[in-house]
Parts: sequence; C-alpha cells; structure tokens
Amino acid sequence: MKNILVKSALLIALTLGVSSCINDDAYSVPQNTLTTYELTATKTVAQINATANSSVTAYTADDIIEAYVTSNDESGTFYKSISFQSIPTDNTAPIGFSVPVNQTSLFAKGFTPGRKVYIKLKGLYVAKVFGSMQIGSLYQGALGRISEFEWQDHLFPSATIVPESAMVRTLTLAQAYADVNQNTLVDLSVVQFSDGSINRTYYDVDSGGGATNHMLTSSAGGTERIIRFSSFAAFTGNQVPTLSGKIRGVLTKYNSDYQFIVRYESDINLTQPRFDVSPPVGGTAITFASTFNENFESYNVTSSGATLPKYVNDPYVGSRLWDIKTFSGNKYAQMTSFGSNAVNKTYLAMPVAFTPGYKFSFKSKDGYNVGNVLKVYYSTNYTAGANIGQATLVDITSSFTIATGATSGYAVNFTNSGDYTIPATLTGNGYFIFEYSGNGVGNVLTTTMQLDDVKVIP
Repeated sequence: MKNILVKSALLIALTLGVSSCINDDAYSVPQNTLTTYELTATKTVAQINATANSSVTAYTADDIIEAYVTSNDESGTFYKSISFQSIPTDNTAPIGFSVPVNQTSLFAKGFTPGRKVYIKLKGLYVAKVFGSMQIGSLYQGALGRISEFEWQDHLFPSATIVPESAMVRTLTLAQAYADVNQNTLVDLSVVQFSDGSINRTYYDVDSGGGATNHMLTSSAGGTERIIRFSSFAAFTGNQVPTLSGKIRGVLTKYNSDYQFIVRYESDINLTQPRFDVSPPVGGTAITFASTFNENFESYNVTSSGATLPKYVNDPYVGSRLWDIKTFSGNKYAQMTSFGSNAVNKTYLAMPVAFTPGYKFSFKSKDGYNVGNVLKVYYSTNYTAGANIGQATLVDITSSFTIATGATSGYAVNFTNSGDYTIPATLTGNGYFIFEYSGNGVGNVLTTTMQLDDVKVIP
C-alpha cells in the first residue's frame, strides 16, 4: 500500500492574493520542488461520505482516499481551503468535499485543478458542514483547519493531472445550487449577472465587508443566485460583464447561503447577447394623446402582473409587475417588493403628446411604508418595449406630493400629487413614467405603492 514513487518537477508559483474568507496575511512568491506520490486508495470518497453526518467524528482506521482538486487559490478567490471531487466511473454524479488547511499558496504545493491527491484519513476528523463533507482537524470541538505542521502528513499530491473536461458538469442555475453539488466543478449555463450588478466592479467597496455578493440570473427565470468575489481577488477592480453565457466555478455554502466561486476571471465566459428574463408586457395599443384620464376601472384585477395594452409594464430589475387591485369598489395600480425575495425596479410608462401648459397629476397611497419607493420621470426618447435603461429619464419626482407615513397598514385616503405643468420646452410624443424601486431581500424596502386617477388635462 505504501508503494511511493517520488517525482520532482520545478514549479514556479505566481504572486497570490487572498480569497473570499478575508485575511490579509503576507504572501511571498514561492519557488519549490514538488514531490509527488503514488499511493493505493483503500476507501472511496462515496464510502466516507456515506458515514459522515453533522457530528464531528475522529477517523481512526488507517485508510486512504483519492480525489481531484477543483479549487485554486492562485488568484485569491479561495483561502486556506481545498475543494475536491471524485470522478465516478459508473455514470453517477461526483461527490465533492473540502479540506481546510492552515496554509496559503496551496497552488504552489501542487493543489491545482485536476490533480489527483491522496488523503490519509487516520488522525483526521470528518463531518458534514453546511451540507457538505469536510475533512480536517479538531478545533474547539468543531471541525477546523489541519495545521501547517501536519497537513503534509495527510495530503499527498500525485503526478496525475486530469483535464477539467473530465470533472466539469454543465448545469442550469436551478440545478446547480444544491448540497450535492458543493465543492464540485460546475459550468453554469446560459446565465448573466443581474441588472443590479451592471456598471459595478466584482468587488464593490460600497457593499461593505471583505467580499461582494453579486446575483446571477438564468435565461429560464427563477430565483437569482449568489456569486461571490473577495476583495483580494486579483481581478477585483474589473467591471462585471454585461453579456450572457457560461461561468465555471465551485459551489460553496456558508450557513444557508450557497456561494458560487470562480477560480480566475477567465472562468467567466459571457460572450452572448444579454437576455431579458422578465420582458415588458403591454404596450400593444400605444396612443399618444395630449390628454388622458386613467382610473384603471376598465381593467381586470390581477395578482401576477397586469397586461395593459395602452401602457408598458416593465420589470426592469426582478420579475415583479404592477398589478391592478381593488378595494371598496375602487380599482388602482399597485406595486410592492414584499415577499419577492429580490431587488425590484419596475416601470409603468404612459404615453402622452406633450403639450406645454397642460397639467400632469395622479393620486398615490402607501402601505406598510419602510421607505420611499416611487419616482416619477418623463422621457422623450423611450420606445415602448425597448430597454428602458438606454432611454433618457428626466426625474420630476420633486414636483409632486407622494403618499408617505403609513407604517403599520394602509393610508385611509389617496394623496393628491399636485400638478406638474408641462414646460414650453417639452413637446412631441413621449412618456410619463412611474418607477417603483424596492428590495425584497430580507424585506429591506418593501413599501406598497398604489396609483390612481393619472391624468393630463389642459
């Protein structure tokens, strides 16, 4: 079993930042000779994983497993932890696990993607942590890192390196974010960064902390998912790409939050046109009139978004739409982020032939108010159904009185906005646009806003 073959190869390591587990330890540029080993596995990863549970258990048998590295700390996205997976030969799914090690520059020690590594289990501890198996040392009664003085007694890199194509699986966003995929190498297919990440950098100092969680969205829709970038990643200051495509990386988890981690910026392969997860609805009977009076009484009550032929209902960020609701025999338009578990920015665009001197007004009512969510704009270059983010929106919110103050329920009455007089410089066809901007993640900003009696009159 101890048929050890020692081979040497010069390994020139690159400068390393640290990873998403935030620590600013000093790093040197290691140059060392890599010793590789050929051992004989006595157990499979599947066998060890089958016995692991949430209890930290000492491993006392003299067993060896073999697994393949999926992570890489070379670019500073992983820190003092190695992710591994099995490569089954029976068409079953691979099993991933991690080994925390109190050692930096692990890539320089041979722990790079595709390398087969032998792990001597005797003297280590095994547990399921956040739903995935970890193998490490005991630290204050929990599973912790193998010390810098002991890891070489347990981890033995081999000379075998398989291509990533032998490990990686292509999964949808909905498929990938599950405990069974933790620590395995995954290609997320047909994804893009959410609208809220556009024009931001991978690490955004304004988000606070030592890492930034961006959100990924799928062309199939569904729940947005976290992709996490450390402030110490080598590419941290680069802008998030706006296109769609494929992202390769390793799924991790902290508490109940799945976090997808790339190894290098080149793992992000977004080269296709951006898709619209939640396209605008309505706008099929646009008419530019100099006057109108919309009380919403002609529309059916809705609960999952109103299709209004004369107007555009656009869930620009998130998937929530304006709805038509009724109370005490009165219909109105309503939008809220409550229960969405997403960031929402939804527009209601109403066409108009701008006529100087005419007056624009509306009524609003707030409910369970936890902050301002409504803005009002006009635009002369927006096209119905087009990307509203590329249009010029002129903010006229300050011209109106908007309902506020109903923190424990709904206001009793609608609030008159007052009049906005169309200026002499504003002529031609365009839109008055209502923007609801909320955040249902943790119900941070979920004020309900209702609109009624939207009108333009002489």
